[in-house]
Amino acid sequence: MTLSSVAGYLDAVGFIELKGHFVSFMSGNTTDLAAQLGTGYLTSIWLVAGLLVSFMAGVVIGAVAARFGDGRITVLVTTTILLVLTCVIAVVTDPATAAAAGLPAAMGAMNAVFLNNGEVSIGLTYMTGTLVKAGQQFVEGLAGGKKWLWLRNLSLWTALAAGGVIGALMHRLIGGGWAMWLATGIVAVVTVATIVIRQIESVSQEP
Repeated sequence: MTLSSVAGYLDAVGFIELKGHFVSFMSGNTTDLAAQLGTGYLTSIWLVAGLLVSFMAGVVIGAVAARFGDGRITVLVTTTILLVLTCVIAVVTDPATAAAAGLPAAMGAMNAVFLNNGEVSIGLTYMTGTLVKAGQQFVEGLAGGKKWLWLRNLSLWTALAAGGVIGALMHRLIGGGWAMWLATGIVAVVTVATIVIRQIESVSQEP
């Protein structure tokens, strides 16, 4: 839920900086790209294409990172590094350029945190499938299945939505650059906490 809220937060910050383009919602960017190609109004085609390429590159980077050591930790460390680089870009250029160049890659990589056997078990930056699962599990619960399983997926959507509200608010209060630094700090804390927890679990499992 924390990582989903960070994803919503950064997507809102990026959406504002890029004036209506997404840094993690690639379905929306794909529709945007297709509409521009179909209508011939190529007002931001290179920006949208760049966002798609950056996100895909991040997905690949995250999938590679997940194959080394404790995959969850290496992916979180990789995501943190990508976010730090994005924030540095914001310092030397501007927040909009940084959001376009780095945030999609970081969001793509983040989705590998819960990668199992090459498949994402929990999507962190996109919620269409999560809402579908929540609705289906709700009906399954009414029909005699697990009654509250749907709340897990609905909580992820709620976290992303709440993160988006906070991201927009922080962008308004402290600006895009500082807002990205704040999110980077949160991911860094989550990364350190995960390292500590995994080490404790490893020690407790030793004979």
